[in-house]
Amino acid sequence: MAIGVVHTLVAMTPAVAQEAQTKVQRVEVTGSSIKRTSLESAASLQVLTRQDIERSGSATALGILTDTVAVSTDLNSGTQGSGGFATGASAVSMRGFSKVSTLVLVNGRRIAPYGLSDGAQENFSNLDAIAADSIERIEILKDGASAIYGSDAIAGVINIILRKDYQGAQIKAGFRNSENFSDNRSRNVSAIYGFGDIDTHGFNTYLTVEGYKRDGYTTGDLRNHYPEWHRQTPGRSTWDAKSAYSPTGNYFISSTNIVAAPGCPAADIDPVDKQCKFDVLPYSGLTTNNERYALASNTHFKIGKEINANLELTYATALNSYIVAPFTTPTTSGSSIWYNVYGAKMVGPFTYPKLPVGHPSNPYTTPVEIRTRMMDTGDGFNFNKTNSEQYRVMLALDGTVGSFDWKSAFGHMDSTADKSTRSTSAKGYTDAILNKTYKFGQKNDAAVLESMFPIRTTKGQSTITFLDGTITGEVMQLPAGPLSIALGGDIRRESYQMKSSDNVLNGELVGVFGLQVKDTRNQYALFSEATIPVLKTLEMSAALRADKTVGFDAHVSPKLGLRFSPSDSLLLRATAAGGFRAPNIVESGNGLGRSSVATGVNDLRRCPIATELNNLIQNNKAATTSDKNLGNTYRNADCSAGLPSFVASNPNLEPETSRSYTLGMVFAPTKQWSFAMDYYNIERKGEIGSRSVVDILKGEASLPAGQLLRVDNTATDNEFLALVKKYAPGNTTSFQNIGKLGLVYNPYVNTGKTRASGLDFDLTSRFKIANVGDLRLQLEGNYVLNYQEFSQADNAWGPRQEGTYDFGGSMSGKFVADLKTGNWGNAVVVNYGSGYSANSIASPTYCVTQKVAPENMATCERIDASIFVNYSLTYSGIKNTTLNLFVGNVFQAENPTNWRGGASPTFRTFYVNATYKF
Repeated sequence: MAIGVVHTLVAMTPAVAQEAQTKVQRVEVTGSSIKRTSLESAASLQVLTRQDIERSGSATALGILTDTVAVSTDLNSGTQGSGGFATGASAVSMRGFSKVSTLVLVNGRRIAPYGLSDGAQENFSNLDAIAADSIERIEILKDGASAIYGSDAIAGVINIILRKDYQGAQIKAGFRNSENFSDNRSRNVSAIYGFGDIDTHGFNTYLTVEGYKRDGYTTGDLRNHYPEWHRQTPGRSTWDAKSAYSPTGNYFISSTNIVAAPGCPAADIDPVDKQCKFDVLPYSGLTTNNERYALASNTHFKIGKEINANLELTYATALNSYIVAPFTTPTTSGSSIWYNVYGAKMVGPFTYPKLPVGHPSNPYTTPVEIRTRMMDTGDGFNFNKTNSEQYRVMLALDGTVGSFDWKSAFGHMDSTADKSTRSTSAKGYTDAILNKTYKFGQKNDAAVLESMFPIRTTKGQSTITFLDGTITGEVMQLPAGPLSIALGGDIRRESYQMKSSDNVLNGELVGVFGLQVKDTRNQYALFSEATIPVLKTLEMSAALRADKTVGFDAHVSPKLGLRFSPSDSLLLRATAAGGFRAPNIVESGNGLGRSSVATGVNDLRRCPIATELNNLIQNNKAATTSDKNLGNTYRNADCSAGLPSFVASNPNLEPETSRSYTLGMVFAPTKQWSFAMDYYNIERKGEIGSRSVVDILKGEASLPAGQLLRVDNTATDNEFLALVKKYAPGNTTSFQNIGKLGLVYNPYVNTGKTRASGLDFDLTSRFKIANVGDLRLQLEGNYVLNYQEFSQADNAWGPRQEGTYDFGGSMSGKFVADLKTGNWGNAVVVNYGSGYSANSIASPTYCVTQKVAPENMATCERIDASIFVNYSLTYSGIKNTTLNLFVGNVFQAENPTNWRGGASPTFRTFYVNATYKF
């Protein structure tokens, strides 16, 4: 996986490499419309060949890409939480910028954004829609390229190039499992068939079909693999304790008086606090049941003698279902607020009802709260699933007119996604409790359950129709060589709609946030590019693109590049580029806006108080597990809280803009050795979004009245304080009448800036070992020099984030040793990630603030570096058959101790796959 253009040439397929020895082949590479040899590029380009893909041990496009140092996971359909907007999809990012700043192409052109916008804002390319076995190679441009491709190409461009002109048939099957944890498993199968020779028959066509299935698992499945230190970390002392929300339930009279309901089985009575308990971990899903299918087809044919035509069809469908628990009765002491989008008003504060006097399950003379698990809402009644479909049909033409090459394409693409689950109806639940129509401890009528917990949906659809064309060629001969240019344009009509069900938009469901947007827009672009040989050893490249979206001002993106070769072994290169991201339809189109909830919010005013109070419980040896668990619950409600927000689209938004610079060198003293290093510097301005929650809370005192609402939490605070006084009678700490976070009004604006800089490096060696075989050694890595976000509250750049909990480690690296001996192939891959601090911008003294014990303070304050080793063994000595064994985490290395994030168990994994060619 070469960094740098020299390595790109070396990494090409054997057929291309052989041809290059006798003739310099000019091809189009990612980042330019002008055909050239890869040696001519001024920007850093990494190529993953089919061999690299096979060695990665990955059966998904996401896994293939994130096996590189340059690309990071931004969204993973297998592990993301069920509460997100864009469930059922996977996405990547580069340079620490989000997925919307990395442009993903398939065969050099866009695919439709996923049907559901992440965070109800971000449109992105779903990698799960790409059949992994249809990929021929991947080109990763580590530079801004809006001057070539338009919007979104700020941090880099990933071009996934599918197979073409395939003849024959092949089937492949694989199975992956983990040692000592068989629940972590997946399987994949694919088949490809192609026939026809473009020169002999005038056509070639192929079809590949792929299936992938991953099984979900729960915290209960994983419970025996968590280390003991996990329990000592803040808020997790009772992570595996049985829940007081049992099928029989408990009466919550006060935080110091909880009584088991009659009928609790003796085995479920806690011997210490006498409450009725239930093991909920087997119902707590950690990963999804993920099933998807994809196909890709390309028919290559001639139109006359001069025109090449390629008709491409890609299609994918997926089902993601979460493992979810039966509903519990909500607490009646706290309050909830959310937003009625249709009515344009806040709903609440809303408080759940207690069991009224005379209710069959209330033995008291006053209303009482029952904490129970409603088991008749399990067994499939409560569910959470996402279905998605995506396709692209494209006809691409290319040919030659005189001395000029031309290409054009027309295509249509569509992506739909439908997420459905159940939520609590404010009216339906209240009526069922107060009217006594819900009977606890038995199977209730389906109509009653439906009224209490109706289905809600979010449906989205993205559609794009496009036409583009480019002409390239040499226009004149300069003293140092030919001047080549490219001219082109494209037209796109883009439609997008995303809508929550009416029961959400009407504000009928407690604490549920929705979105409604629907719009269509037309986009036009003209672009030009030139490569200018200044000297025999110096070439300049220049590109300029103008993009116009109807209703918005045109945006012009420039790019300049220099390539200097003072000797055959040394290449110096540099680029300067302007980039942009246009406001998408969710951010700027017609609609009623969105409401959502930020999770994991650290309330800067209440969390330190809640932590201090909770420590009085956790550090008391007499405290029961149940009371510790309750204390953690109270504490986490302020230190890892949910904050509702409402955001409206803004038609006056401007595009996000960026400027980027790169400066690098490639040194290849011999045919066997090469070294590349590139410096990059990117600054993105006018970022579209609502202000970050951290920034809002940090500047709470200066916010306009009404932007951040706090709600009265006295009842719950008094419960917490009563529990604390049970173990610390002399406690005087209180919440000082500071209300709980309630709702933030946070419209889309052009706000904030982000800047990043760093170094990419690559060292590659290839040589033959006599009587052994061919050995390739490679070291690639990235070192982040700086990463900062602008603080609106401070009107200044915030603290540097590299090496902090917000960003992660500054250094990542990968070493590969690949030995090919006859029919055997061996590869060892070592992945490295540097350590980082547990502190963040929101919690600059996390371990101190959380009152971590002195003996654990050093461990808490830093997450150490990680090293994982993988191994791949391939055998091709059986006719038409290739066998592969991939072992992930060979030495069973554990993730570094993360006192703040908690433990994340790792395993040695085995992936066995076989390929047979007919």
